[in-house]
Amino acid sequence: MERQFIAHTSSGEELYFKSLKGIERLSEPYEFEVELLSKNRLSDPISLHNTVLTVEIKTPSKQTRYLSGYIEKISYSPFYKYDDRLYLYTATVRPKLSELKKKSGYSIWQEKTVPEIVTTVLQGANVNFEDNLIENYRPWEYCVKYNETDFDFIHRLMAHEGIYYYFKHENGNHTMVLVDMPQMHYPMPGYDTIKYFSVGSIFRKLDQEYIYTWNISSSTIPNSFSTDDYDFRKPRAKLQSLTQTSLSSVDSTEIFMWPGRFIKGDQGQFYVRILQQASEAQSELINGTGNVLGMAPGHTFTLSLPNSIKGDDYNDYLITGAQYSFYESDYGSVFECDSDDDDSDDDKPDKNIVQFEAIPSNVHWKPQAITLWPKATGVETAVVTGPKNKPIWTDKYGRIKVKFRWDKTDKKDDTSSCWIRVATRWAGWRYGSINVPRVGEEVVISFVNGDPDKPFVIGSTYNNENMPPWELPKHETRSGVMSNTKNGKHDQANYLFMDDEPDKELFDLHAERDMNISVEKDKTVKIDGKRTTEIKKEQTDTVTGKANFTYKDNRDTAVNGKDTLTIDKGQQRTIKKGRNTEIDGGDTYKLTGNLTAKIDGNWTQNITGTTLINSPNLITIKSDTNVIVDCPTSIFSAKACSIDFKGYGISSTGMQQSNTGVINSITGFSNSITTFSMNYTVVNLSTVGCDISDKDLEISKKTMAIAQSSIRLLNSALHMFT
Repeated sequence: MERQFIAHTSSGEELYFKSLKGIERLSEPYEFEVELLSKNRLSDPISLHNTVLTVEIKTPSKQTRYLSGYIEKISYSPFYKYDDRLYLYTATVRPKLSELKKKSGYSIWQEKTVPEIVTTVLQGANVNFEDNLIENYRPWEYCVKYNETDFDFIHRLMAHEGIYYYFKHENGNHTMVLVDMPQMHYPMPGYDTIKYFSVGSIFRKLDQEYIYTWNISSSTIPNSFSTDDYDFRKPRAKLQSLTQTSLSSVDSTEIFMWPGRFIKGDQGQFYVRILQQASEAQSELINGTGNVLGMAPGHTFTLSLPNSIKGDDYNDYLITGAQYSFYESDYGSVFECDSDDDDSDDDKPDKNIVQFEAIPSNVHWKPQAITLWPKATGVETAVVTGPKNKPIWTDKYGRIKVKFRWDKTDKKDDTSSCWIRVATRWAGWRYGSINVPRVGEEVVISFVNGDPDKPFVIGSTYNNENMPPWELPKHETRSGVMSNTKNGKHDQANYLFMDDEPDKELFDLHAERDMNISVEKDKTVKIDGKRTTEIKKEQTDTVTGKANFTYKDNRDTAVNGKDTLTIDKGQQRTIKKGRNTEIDGGDTYKLTGNLTAKIDGNWTQNITGTTLINSPNLITIKSDTNVIVDCPTSIFSAKACSIDFKGYGISSTGMQQSNTGVINSITGFSNSITTFSMNYTVVNLSTVGCDISDKDLEISKKTMAIAQSSIRLLNSALHMFT
């Protein structure tokens, strides 16, 4: 007798099919419980683990169908024989995809689309699959598998993007088929059309496959669907998307998804459409039962109704789930054992049953988001990373990259994570505070809305490699901030700290190199004690307005080099209690303009060297009383001399005068001369009242004229040569 169900194993064990119960659904891994019989007890049943079991099904339509998968569990009783003849083994069969449930952990994906991520995960697990996707999918800037299995990871991503799958079975193999559109579903070979007969119908025949129960359930669904998100790079952008369905009968109902996990408006429209389609796919569900062995999820069929039944205008359906109950006939004849004909199932109708779920094939089926996104609770720490030889790695937003503690890869560079924003005490438009964490520092990470895809640096912390800037607890009263020169040593730093040690309170500010202080209006500095300023190089002070300096006590200024003072608009000094100036090395004045000095007291100059007054113009010495020139020897030399005296008295002892072209007009002149010698070529002397008294007077002349009213010369020795 030809068997309808045949078991094939990759292990080579000779096993016979007894029964199969199982379920298959779209976007779910199937599970079959297969009972197997063996003539002999298996020496090592556990060796069946992870081997392929395929059930070959010979259908009445003459099409051969297969159900194949990996044995994940084997159950048996080593001391019990089924029907006292055969050993019974029960195998739990699941797809290769189920192995992804046994691999959990963390991983980071950057700039990858969901199909690319799914492909990499499936290939890494040696899962056979076909990519029948039609939609265009956007790359995810940053996507994290966070403390979850690979299975949950790809399922939540696929549900979010509207990707689902079903399985194709072959002898010894099965293939996972990825789809996202209704047109990518096709009928099972030989099952384009499936007939319906009601229970008890006289048209039902034992050698035919048909559906005999058909139930429709209709559910209300929300009226509208919306989603929204936020992108800090476009903080004012309106990203909210909204859509409504015509299949809802409940007004004012809405499903709102936040965060929508997108950063562009068109992406929001895509995701809100996925929400709508997933809900609409649940609005009308068909549940049926039949003996159609070729019914399988992911395939379509056309329902054929008897003429006596009027159905819907649309009769094409997509199978979304199937539950199998298959049994093989008695094996008595196979093992040459007597069989009770009364127990035979050959004449029993519908011993092999398929219960199925379906929707109209023109409906966009989308998976429900039943796999929750992981939540990152609390905070964690990470190490700042960057390219080789880059101690600081940031972008225009002050973001950094890190290596998480759970990251098992060897990456410790600028590819170890996405750009992560850094929280600060204050952030405004071109104002606030900022401290960019540097490569190698340990930072504290939190997550926006608990989303592992949105890490956020909320602070930094010290560890045994990165110790505090001041020794603790020695300086436990010290608070402040210390930076560090890029690629510099520890002591190359700018710092500011406050020390609250009692009686030693201190505010310390240090610039490693330059310091700029800018005050746009006023600055007031009050120092109750002393101030000491040491400038080891140059100092430049520029005051645009007035400058007032008040020293209420003594001021000492020492200039070891040259002192230069340039004043553009005059200078005024007031010294109330005298001035003492001492100059070593000479003093030179250059004056452009007039010099006026007013001295209310005496003026005394003691000059040990020569005094020279040189002017191309008139020199005037004026006194309301007397002008006295007291010197051992007086030499007066003039190219032209004009002297006007009103009352003139000269007392000379030893006088020598040489004049060329001298005109003297003297009114009131008295000269007392002792030894007078005058030599002249031409002298005109006109006198009115002239009294010359001399002891030794010698006048040698060729022509001499003295005209004067009154002249008196008193000299001990007078020599005049003209």
